[in-house]
Amino acid sequence: MATFVLVHGAFQGGWVWQKTAALLRAEGHEVHTPTFSGCGYLSLEMRQKDDLNTYVNGLLKYLEFEDLHEIILVAHSFSGMICGSAMMQVPDRIKQAVFVDAVIPEANRSFSEIAGEGFRQILDKHRLEEWKVRPWPLQVFGVAGSNADWFESRLRPFPYQAFCTPFPGEFNPATVATSYLGCQETISPFIRQMVGKAKGFNWPVLEIQSGHCPMVTCPVDLTTALLTLVLSGHDGVQP
Repeated sequence: MATFVLVHGAFQGGWVWQKTAALLRAEGHEVHTPTFSGCGYLSLEMRQKDDLNTYVNGLLKYLEFEDLHEIILVAHSFSGMICGSAMMQVPDRIKQAVFVDAVIPEANRSFSEIAGEGFRQILDKHRLEEWKVRPWPLQVFGVAGSNADWFESRLRPFPYQAFCTPFPGEFNPATVATSYLGCQETISPFIRQMVGKAKGFNWPVLEIQSGHCPMVTCPVDLTTALLTLVLSGHDGVQP
């Protein structure tokens, strides 16, 4: 059985993976859902100096203190930046990585730079207290219906600087065996472009009919897709 580390995106916390984590555990897998400083139940710990490096260091410390090796590292959305850095720094701890509708890093470029001018305008419109960003509208997350109130009540502001911190150093997409899981109903144009980027790296790619947060809206489909990618024999460093 595999050890999964499911990494949440901006404005969220480990809580967002509840349904997916339960399904994976029911299949006998070990599952970790860390929550980063300033997020979820740790929202009161947010500091003005928090940036991308804060979250990268948080993930690295989590892997170290939990003594995790041979993990399946699953990145969602913004956390592609976080997990991408972990792939560069501790590849010996990571058996495989799966990017779920996640940004694919570029060397020395921030999330905002990768996303483009349209995103930067939206980011500035969502500034809160100068150094924070309020959560995007629910339609950006692709969450509606019976899940909407539960999801929205748990969202918290996120540090503005996290979106503007350059990725720390190089990103080599062949360092860890990686696959990509795209969500066909995602409304963010630059996130949709990541599917083509992943194919350009020769990563295995699957797509599911879902908005941006399938762990909330269709956890069964997400779990099935994750296990398909992980158990399909895609292992080892890519050429």
